[in-house]
Amino acid sequence: MSDDSTLDRTGTHAGAALVDRAKDSGDWKAVVDWIAEHPQHAEDVAQYHGGVKLVTKALYSPTVRSGHTIGGIELKEILGSGAMGMVYRGYDSVLRREVAVKVVRTEHALSPLELARFELERELVASLGHANIVPVLSSGNADGVPYMVMPLLAGGSLAAWLKALGPDRRLDPKTAARMMREIALGVHHAHDRGLIHRDLKPANILLDADQKPLIADFGIARRVDATLTETAGFAGTVPYMAPEQARAEKDLTKAVDIHALGAILFELLTGRTPFAGGDVAEILHRVMHEQAPLVRTFRRDVPADLEAICLMCLEKNPGQRYPSALTLAEDLDRFVMGEAPVARPPGFWDWLRQLSRTKPDKLANESWRVTAWLGLLILLTNIGVYAMVKASSPAIWVWASNIPMGLTQYGILWWYMLRRFRSVAAVDRHSLIMAAGAIGVYNPLMAIYVPFSTSESARTVLPMFPPMLAICGLCFFILGSTNWSRFFPIGIVLMAAAPLLTIRPEIAPLLYGGIVAGVLGYWSYVSRDSSISR
Repeated sequence: MSDDSTLDRTGTHAGAALVDRAKDSGDWKAVVDWIAEHPQHAEDVAQYHGGVKLVTKALYSPTVRSGHTIGGIELKEILGSGAMGMVYRGYDSVLRREVAVKVVRTEHALSPLELARFELERELVASLGHANIVPVLSSGNADGVPYMVMPLLAGGSLAAWLKALGPDRRLDPKTAARMMREIALGVHHAHDRGLIHRDLKPANILLDADQKPLIADFGIARRVDATLTETAGFAGTVPYMAPEQARAEKDLTKAVDIHALGAILFELLTGRTPFAGGDVAEILHRVMHEQAPLVRTFRRDVPADLEAICLMCLEKNPGQRYPSALTLAEDLDRFVMGEAPVARPPGFWDWLRQLSRTKPDKLANESWRVTAWLGLLILLTNIGVYAMVKASSPAIWVWASNIPMGLTQYGILWWYMLRRFRSVAAVDRHSLIMAAGAIGVYNPLMAIYVPFSTSESARTVLPMFPPMLAICGLCFFILGSTNWSRFFPIGIVLMAAAPLLTIRPEIAPLLYGGIVAGVLGYWSYVSRDSSISR
């Protein structure tokens, strides 16, 4: 696609004109200022006739190091660094005080979009004023390098403080609640002024000499009313992300910060993040698909009320979290004062409700067809058995109908699992192996309940259906631990329904076939939808 059509589509004619003028004059300041005001069009303008290389060359010829002076402040050692910025200890010789100086990284060329984000961070933080948010004392551009000056907090970061506590790394529950209350009030102040932080974590919480927490690093913050174009992309720190943030959804809300506050509280209480894992992919999977573990699984002395507050923050559904950081702060205050919080300890029905919301993993393209065929064959087989029972047919007819159907079911599984085994996801293999086992159980039970006889009635098969339904329920329950947690309550329901088949034994084949085919059909439907949406 041509440059002109791209610019027509994104509406960046003004920025492109500035690039043209900057090429002629060599002065790129107007381009940088325009990009800071219109970050959603930064990439298009930067790529217009190679403008990105000229911009970065003009801005990043200097290199900032310890010992340099920037904005009248001498830079000392590095205190920390991120993807875009470096934080130095600095000395202000005029006011004779130590400060923290954040400058944009200069050892590699940043895109105009990243420059715009740094400019936006300065603007956003300068608009805030709260006792629990690190303020900006001053800011500017020195030799083309943007920087901002902040107070130097004696306590360092919350992450460093927790690490210094040693292997335990856990706080007293009330101490943790008081600290989180202050952090939540700072977050509420930012939310109240239309900002979402998106990267709340212990490393971005700084402590003063009295261990009062202050929120820092608004580098990837955005306005609540930002357009989808402005907010696209994957941003944040994985163990503290909300599920919708981990999925890189564009229309994020303040609820992502509430989730991060819950993850921080969990870590203060247990010494670990709620969704730990061996690598980023594993943690992302858990963040998106698994319920947060109970706090008291790792620490029994945490009160149930505080655990309930933490778990309410960590709800998968944003609508089930605290509606605001202020309501979270108020609930933490209630806990500290010994009053009952709004959040309540989860019960059995909450557990089932949470599990039922969890969606399946994306399965291989063909697996939903296999599940659908198995469900259809089970239904047809048991309709045939019901007809034999109603007609008082000999028991051997049950064998005659079930053996071909069983072989057909195994044939489908063989075709799928053996021919495509290497391409099938591990979790999908596990599900189909369990299906093969459930089908295999059918024949031994037939041998127990149904005589290979022409003289006895097909009704002898009826007592077999309650245990078969219980076995299917157990299979679905086991699947809940490895594939799709919604199978937990499905498995429980099937096992509980097994005794009901004894009430009207003559229709047990229809009930069994209909229930199992219905569950498999539903599984096929959601698996197909998941496969298509990949």
